[in-house]
Amino acid sequence: MSADRVLRDDTVITKIVEKVLKSDILLDKISKVIGEKTAEILKMYHEKVILLETKLEKAYEDIDSLEQYSRRNNLRIYGIPETANENTDNVISTICKDKLGVDVHQGTIDCSHRLGKSENGSRPILVKFCSRNIKQMIFNNKRKLKGSKIIIREDLTKRRLELLKNVQKKCDTAWTNNCCVFTKVGNKVHKISSRGDLENLFTVK
Repeated sequence: MSADRVLRDDTVITKIVEKVLKSDILLDKISKVIGEKTAEILKMYHEKVILLETKLEKAYEDIDSLEQYSRRNNLRIYGIPETANENTDNVISTICKDKLGVDVHQGTIDCSHRLGKSENGSRPILVKFCSRNIKQMIFNNKRKLKGSKIIIREDLTKRRLELLKNVQKKCDTAWTNNCCVFTKVGNKVHKISSRGDLENLFTVK
């Protein structure tokens, strides 16, 4: 094949390509195909992201449940004056007997200690009871402390504590029992296990 023939062929091909590129109809078709393929790919990845987020959230919930289960016998007690060389087991036993009418004898408390660094005021006491029944009995009688400076709360995980705070912000009332978060809307009590549960309370159906 001669050089002139090759040159002529290249020129023809170049003109055809230029003509094709200037064709709005063809460009529209190409753009449409690319757009459709891009949309399909984005949809596929979006579905994968949602699936992964769902699995991750479930994993977080499972981990939180295990952590909360390990705290099922725990209470945090606030407002008890702090003294030097105190025995927090004895302090808790005295409070429970004198204020709540619950006899917490030796062997009922697994362990107890103050939480955090000593600053202004007294630090809360974290107490772990040997029995969940004893813990629940004390927690159920905490209403007897009304009017005093002593407050008893369940030992919640960080995740559940954040959930409780969110419920308190959006609802008139919120409380915990057996380490679960509850609220009351109208005359109905709702158990709130996730942010989704909270959002659903205010979703118009």
